[in-house]
Amino acid sequence: MTPADGEFEVAIRRLLRAPLLVSPAAAWGLADEVASILGATCGRLYVADYALRRLQELDEAGTVNDPRDIAGTLAGRAFTSGQVLVSESNPTVLSVPLIEGTERIGLLELEYGTWGGEIPPLLEPIVAVLVLMLVSKRRYSDQWVRARRSQPLSAAAEIQWDLLPPLSCSTREVAVGGILEPAYAIGGDSFDYAINGRSLEFAIVDAIGHGMSAVLMSTAAISSLRHARRSGTDVETTYRKVDELIATQFGECYYVTGQMGSLDVPTGVLTWLNAGHVPPMLVRNGTYAGELTCAPSKPFGLGGPVAEVARENLQRGDRVLFYTDGITESRAPNGAFFGQDRLADFLVRATLERVPVAETARRLSENVVEYVGEGLKDDATLLLIEYLG
Repeated sequence: MTPADGEFEVAIRRLLRAPLLVSPAAAWGLADEVASILGATCGRLYVADYALRRLQELDEAGTVNDPRDIAGTLAGRAFTSGQVLVSESNPTVLSVPLIEGTERIGLLELEYGTWGGEIPPLLEPIVAVLVLMLVSKRRYSDQWVRARRSQPLSAAAEIQWDLLPPLSCSTREVAVGGILEPAYAIGGDSFDYAINGRSLEFAIVDAIGHGMSAVLMSTAAISSLRHARRSGTDVETTYRKVDELIATQFGECYYVTGQMGSLDVPTGVLTWLNAGHVPPMLVRNGTYAGELTCAPSKPFGLGGPVAEVARENLQRGDRVLFYTDGITESRAPNGAFFGQDRLADFLVRATLERVPVAETARRLSENVVEYVGEGLKDDATLLLIEYLG
């Protein structure tokens, strides 16, 4: 065992001896313990809100102080970039993003009265262990989800957020990122994905209506899609099962539009079915390559045969955006639509600037909200996939 190994083992043992097993809430008080291990005078833990636009400080007692904006702050820049940033003021502050896999969940600030100019060598492994501890404990307490609310959350939105997978995930071959707006009052939009062996399987849905009735439909649709996926059901049979469920449970006047499909990672073959939904957009070689076409089957709940299961051979670096019409149909105060041209232009610029998928999704959502100005009139949801080859 090298000295570095021994030092790391001592640090991990010390971290694990913290009173974590006494109460799940004790996990939120680990920032000072981590700070002490890394030679800092104090530490602060921040949780990202649902909209990924604010950071809320959290400790063992609950939320502390007012939320801090991500835009225009050093902490926000560290969070969005995924990089450790140093503010060499007095005291010196290290802003350390907390990342579960590739999903950004919050931020750790470490304060140093004396700064030697070098990042502590144990910072990365200690923070990685901290994230694992936080993730394992947040299921047992409401404090983490309470900290994610920078404004009141509707009951309908609570259901949708509990249903969602992590907002982003990346491997060496594929990256996926999604987001929902309005984050605190989302209705009938939702998405789902899973990386199973050599395949990325995904879905996005938009239920008719708003509020709780729409949420119940989209929840039923996503749960049925998830059940079929986990059962190994093919796409056409899955479509029929979801269609039958919506029709049986909600009646002939209700329906859910959507897209569902899979990406075969080794070959880059994208396969999908369109259930009365807006077609996805493709960005290839840094330019907008247009919409991917698939003859639409009827929305889930309205019955009918499968019109087409479409296929597209993706190239390395291709980005495909699945979205709901609430994005392009969002209106500025002067009545102008956000529109497909503006959406395509944003995607191209983000691709050329090499903005990661997760951050592209966050920025696009933020741009739509800012474009509208006074609150979205409809749900605006997106699921962005990048094929890395």
